[in-house]
Amino acid sequence: MKNILIICMRGNEMVTIGICDDELDVRDAIRESVIESMKEDSTEYEIREFCKGEDVIKYISSDNEIDILFLDIQMDGLDGMETARKLREYDRTTEILFVTSIENKISEAFEVRAFRFIKKPVQHEVIEKNLKECVIEIARKRGCFLKIKTETGFRKIYSRDIVYIEVLNRMIKIYSKEGNFEYRGTLKEIMDNLEKLLFVQCHRSYVVNIIYIKEIGNKDIIMKDGSIVPISRSKYKEVMNRYFWSVGEDV
Repeated sequence: MKNILIICMRGNEMVTIGICDDELDVRDAIRESVIESMKEDSTEYEIREFCKGEDVIKYISSDNEIDILFLDIQMDGLDGMETARKLREYDRTTEILFVTSIENKISEAFEVRAFRFIKKPVQHEVIEKNLKECVIEIARKRGCFLKIKTETGFRKIYSRDIVYIEVLNRMIKIYSKEGNFEYRGTLKEIMDNLEKLLFVQCHRSYVVNIIYIKEIGNKDIIMKDGSIVPISRSKYKEVMNRYFWSVGEDV
């Protein structure tokens, strides 16, 4: 019996980015940085702005989601820490980035599982680096999975566990943290369905997961598990751009 691939997607949904600050100029600065940072990425996103913590909770409690939240700590009414605590009652997955001019709240940040602190006045480079790391983390959490039908049943392989993929004579070989698997298919089938944010084609016969790249050489990519994957000249620039975007640096 031939292996059949069924792809079940969950990872290409829109990302909702929230900005909560009672200062309009700070919201404007963060919004402009977000828009500029996301220009080179194919992820669909929307921005929701709030001027007080109560509005964030009202939005979340109405069965809405915020994937990434830039949250001011010092606000009138419900401050940032209290907003984060109430937010966690509704949503335990939101990536929270505290925006603040005070630094004595670190211990409380652990309590609400905040991603990190961003100091005021906000700087574009800092916003960009933290935002990209959050977007990557969301893609990893959402993921998708490949459900392969084998002679003994079905095997589910989460995309976040795939290190790289090789295509040879219409045979797809998946190298993953859970082992290696083969099925008959095409490269287009893979590229049309895997998360664009995590995977990049580096050669006509290879696709790599960006989060497992250790080093990029002139002709090869060294993966974190020690595997060596070829990179073609025509794909080199794209791979470099995608990799350095993912780590928040310029090529």
